[in-house]
Amino acid sequence: MSAQGSPDAPTPEPTSPGAPTTTEGVPSHLPEVKRQRSRGPLVAAIVVVIIVLVIAGVGYQQHWFSPASNKGSTCASGLTLQGDGAQFVAPLMDAWIYTFGGSTGASIDFPASGSGTAVTHFSESPPLIDFAVADEPLNATERASMPATPLTLPIVGGALTIIYNVPGVTGHLNLTGAVLAGIYDGTIKNWNSSSIAALNPGVALPSLTITTVHRSDPAGTTYVLTDFLSASSGYWSQNIGKGLTVSWPTNATQTAQDGNSKVLSTVATLSGAIGYTDLTDTLTYKTPLQYAAVENPSGHFIVPTVNSTASAINDLVAANPNLPDSAGNWYNVSMINAPGATDYPLATFVYLYIYQNLNELTPLPSGAAATAAKAGLMVYWIEWILSTGQTMTNETKPTQLYYAALPASIIAIDEAGLKTVTFNGAAVSACT
Repeated sequence: MSAQGSPDAPTPEPTSPGAPTTTEGVPSHLPEVKRQRSRGPLVAAIVVVIIVLVIAGVGYQQHWFSPASNKGSTCASGLTLQGDGAQFVAPLMDAWIYTFGGSTGASIDFPASGSGTAVTHFSESPPLIDFAVADEPLNATERASMPATPLTLPIVGGALTIIYNVPGVTGHLNLTGAVLAGIYDGTIKNWNSSSIAALNPGVALPSLTITTVHRSDPAGTTYVLTDFLSASSGYWSQNIGKGLTVSWPTNATQTAQDGNSKVLSTVATLSGAIGYTDLTDTLTYKTPLQYAAVENPSGHFIVPTVNSTASAINDLVAANPNLPDSAGNWYNVSMINAPGATDYPLATFVYLYIYQNLNELTPLPSGAAATAAKAGLMVYWIEWILSTGQTMTNETKPTQLYYAALPASIIAIDEAGLKTVTFNGAAVSACT
């Protein structure tokens, strides 16, 4: 029998690129038309058109063709913004960078080395990167280690999914925060445990040992999961806590993996494994992954979708009208456990960090004028993310994306923060 979520859980959005499609029928009783000329040239022309369309489609997906450059752009040419950060948002950053670069001629490098690596490199003096991206708000120690005041700019919302490999089970297993905490602290050891069975009546769960998979490197996904586990378990909050890295409870059936891709491949191939990753990577992985419906504070088991993620973020933002400004402390801002009946409980913001004083950009050998131009490009890049970029969070081409656009009130906070950015003491305007 399939594992079922609550009747209130939203239906998952279509994810398979091979899903059946419909075509319009052709009338079968058209009047006969007699032609004297051969159809050969027409058929040949149609074949050529089809070939051209196929090549164009493949070329678009593979980025063979660059979008037309904005010939009227005042942004200096030949500049590169160096970023780094969360693997969580790498597919979206790739789409953003490709589209933005085509309109400005600017180059943006984002190797997606992980949230922890990016924050470390951003904190150097001078910084090794121009901007950092993480799905963890900066803590007090991180802020204090930086050479200047950082701005915290939410740029998109996302969902952390709980992925697993339990042969013979279809649908979405129901899991709660307390059960997940028990699984990760080693007190729940088998998939047919009474704690899991009670959440999934009628489901034939195998007598299979659970192997927990977690990130060995500093990761924003680890922060989101441990934030949720700390809110769900007194033992976890008192003994483990939350962070990019934590001292994971020791048990015999756990494995640590360096990077999101290794978490994905380990869970996909190891029977009995459970792990965590972002929604886009879950739904676009090369082989179908099993993922859980997670209980929210309203008592409903919710399947992660763009809609249930966006609903969670909007509800939590609405419930917290006094959020910090961009120069403030966001560490206690959390998007987990939204109150709505259809809200997915493992939602998160993804944050972009820049320095309020853009003299702290990576220096350019060509001097201050070039660095000032780079500052204008940086502001334009972020303004673009907050406008055009938000329309691309749930795209289908060239890659399907599953992110949630920001609420208007968060956009307003970001825009106000950008107005405080300076270079050599003067306000920085975006190049256009």
